[in-house]
Amino acid sequence: MNKGLLWAVALSCTVSMAGCSGGAKAPEDSKSADTAPVLSKDPVTVKIMMGGLNDDEFKKYIADPVSKKYPQITAQRVGQGQKLQDLISAGEIPDIVSNYPGPMGSNLRDYKLVYNMEPLMKKYKFDQSRFAPEVLETLKIAGGQDYIAGLPAYTNTFALFYNKDIFDKFGVPYPKDGMYWDEVAGLAQKLTRMDNGVQYRGVFPDGIGRIQQQLSIPFADFKTNKSLLQNEAWKEAFTLWGQQFKIRGLTEGDFKAPNAGKNQKAFTEGTLAMIASHSNLLTSLRQAPQLNWDMVVYPQHRKAPGIGQRLDAVIMSITEPSKVKDAAFLVLDTLLSEEVQTDMTRNGRFTVLKEDKIKQEFGKAMDEFKGKNLLAMTKLKFAVMTPFNYLPDGDVDKVLTKAFNAYIVDEKDLNTALREADDDMNKLIQDKLSGK
Repeated sequence: MNKGLLWAVALSCTVSMAGCSGGAKAPEDSKSADTAPVLSKDPVTVKIMMGGLNDDEFKKYIADPVSKKYPQITAQRVGQGQKLQDLISAGEIPDIVSNYPGPMGSNLRDYKLVYNMEPLMKKYKFDQSRFAPEVLETLKIAGGQDYIAGLPAYTNTFALFYNKDIFDKFGVPYPKDGMYWDEVAGLAQKLTRMDNGVQYRGVFPDGIGRIQQQLSIPFADFKTNKSLLQNEAWKEAFTLWGQQFKIRGLTEGDFKAPNAGKNQKAFTEGTLAMIASHSNLLTSLRQAPQLNWDMVVYPQHRKAPGIGQRLDAVIMSITEPSKVKDAAFLVLDTLLSEEVQTDMTRNGRFTVLKEDKIKQEFGKAMDEFKGKNLLAMTKLKFAVMTPFNYLPDGDVDKVLTKAFNAYIVDEKDLNTALREADDDMNKLIQDKLSGK
């Protein structure tokens, strides 16, 4: 997902429970760690501001399961069409707010909402080992803390989608599971050509941020507060990613700068042969029944086999000011139950749990995609998020994108592009440290 969209979604993602009383309580006279906490029977409303799910999904995966398990708890969606800042200014702070990993830490910190959820996880015996280690690590990095300040609801998952008709038209073998990026570039070279006045293009792998995330390449040293954009890792990343774009005919006209929306449209309209994208693309493909497509496992880097993209999850955080933290936690606990996660996964919202039996259910309720290689989206491990610390991820992305976009259309050579990006990153660091 592009950064602008992620930032907009993040600001629309919050859960709240203002002006409510009651909630889950441990009995005051209970001292035993083996004694399960007892939930009060008093009615309690947990107010949630979140993006990602539509209203029907919110009801199906959150409100209804919570009401069934805890009749006294009402999970209420709030803040639709509003900004989190507006709710806070009105004194209506949600009990739960959602963010994507990039802006999560700064949003919680800026609005003084950070809350350590680990004591509640311990209190209710929430088993953290149900998440893969790289998920837990990313959650802490995303929250900017050494503890967990949010739990993921579901995650987008990635694959390489391809148009069978374009491959057939030019006699090129289909992609296979387990490909590496240099092999994808080789296929793209064969498929980028003009035919009967139509410009066919081989691949869109998304912007430079995707390879940065896949390889967890640091962009700054936060001990010295210096940019790292001129090191060998970045030179290799620009060179490898550049192979996907520096193909004659691939970056011309409307496609000079990498743009996810334009390339998704080109794919569904039948002029783009391959697109590396996430499970949200399935929504668009539902509207293109004429397209003869399939997918394979997301391409890998030879230095990091078995690693896909980082966690691209809606992360839900209980807010520090909430008066109903126990009830809010039980909402999240219900959302992360095996039953709900299986249902979400069957309908295309990929589980954040590591259980293979749940992953194997991916897409099975999506009848229009029967016969597609949907399980390709379940094969790879998550990459670990790179710390942003005090740097907004959107600002970092602007620096990287400006340099890479100039490089792929030969406006700047590799060394010049990275040197100027390094200067821009150092200026960004100094601006943030000085409070600008």
